[in-house]
Amino acid sequence: MQIIEVKEKSGWHLFHKVPHIIYQNTPQWIASLETDVEKIFRPDTNKALQNGAARLYVLLDEKGAPAGRIAAFVDHQRNMQQPFPLGGIGFFECINHPPYADALFQKAEAFLVSEGVKAIDGPVNFGERDKFWGLLVKGFESSPLYQENYHHAYYQAFFEKNGYQPYEQILTLKGALKDIPIDRFRNVAKRLRERYGLTTRSIEKNKLEWFADQFRQVYNEAFREYPHFKPLHTAQVYEGMKQAGPIMDPNLVCFAFEKDHPIGFLALLPDINQFLKPSKGKLSWLQLPGFLWRFKTAKQWVAKGIASAIHPDFQRKGIFPLIVDHLAMPANLKNYSHIYLATIRSHNQLMVETAVNLGVKTDRVHVAYRKMLDDKLPLDPYAFIEV
Repeated sequence: MQIIEVKEKSGWHLFHKVPHIIYQNTPQWIASLETDVEKIFRPDTNKALQNGAARLYVLLDEKGAPAGRIAAFVDHQRNMQQPFPLGGIGFFECINHPPYADALFQKAEAFLVSEGVKAIDGPVNFGERDKFWGLLVKGFESSPLYQENYHHAYYQAFFEKNGYQPYEQILTLKGALKDIPIDRFRNVAKRLRERYGLTTRSIEKNKLEWFADQFRQVYNEAFREYPHFKPLHTAQVYEGMKQAGPIMDPNLVCFAFEKDHPIGFLALLPDINQFLKPSKGKLSWLQLPGFLWRFKTAKQWVAKGIASAIHPDFQRKGIFPLIVDHLAMPANLKNYSHIYLATIRSHNQLMVETAVNLGVKTDRVHVAYRKMLDDKLPLDPYAFIEV
């Protein structure tokens, strides 16, 4: 057995090869795009590396074949706002051989200890909390959405054996559009429009910068008091919208307004993972036409919720039914069979209640674990719910 650090192209080749070996007989699995993973560990595309550090490792078995991998990372700037230094591990994959898993954890933890961390979260992403977050513990029969983790069931024992304890529960909720009680939402929306003059608008691709600013205003007010909050800037949102442009369906992004003031939004995108499966993690210029053809010629798509927020002054006042009423237009009901709400934290009571009222149900569950390296520090997990 040998563990090597990923430092160059050959190391990345081995890092990407590991999951193809592990899931070769798992039809539900869809490879993450290699470019998506690599961007997370490049200083020019992940600002966390400007004041942080990361290491990636690949485990080779006795025959020199890749059998496991892991990434370890720490954001020192964000840790200045934490009660104690926190590190993370992610992109863990390993064949069902506990000594290999133990060796990978030990290697990653040794690096994080050298960086001064007192606790480790995993498996998590190095950056945004809406992607590659948590260990799959329920829903193995379903294929992952774009940038959603898929794992084997035996991984859970690896984490818990190595001292990781459940810390945060993340839900992926699913509902058929035909089962959503749209008439009930329409009645609420009608009263709100008539009584308070509230309005809704679909996003317009020729006004993305203006809509990005509306997004920024609502998001920053809605999540200001949440842990891990980082304020968004208009330019940041605008860039994300431009990147989503090729697959964005304006009918799936709705903003609510009181006069000229934005008070809420719900943004969905057609999920592309099912169309990426034949690409096997690679999307070169040669493969891009095939992906676009599969995507454009599909008879129906599924929609994935990527962001939503309601201004604090308007929460629990019917804004979500107003937005649902707008989105329940004939074109959407025809073109999309199901809606997914992903990376919903179970301790976000308002979001969970809203989802239940929408009629969606839990399709799969991920858990983010935490390992305390200092016994004097308390483990204070978020609330979990029965699913």
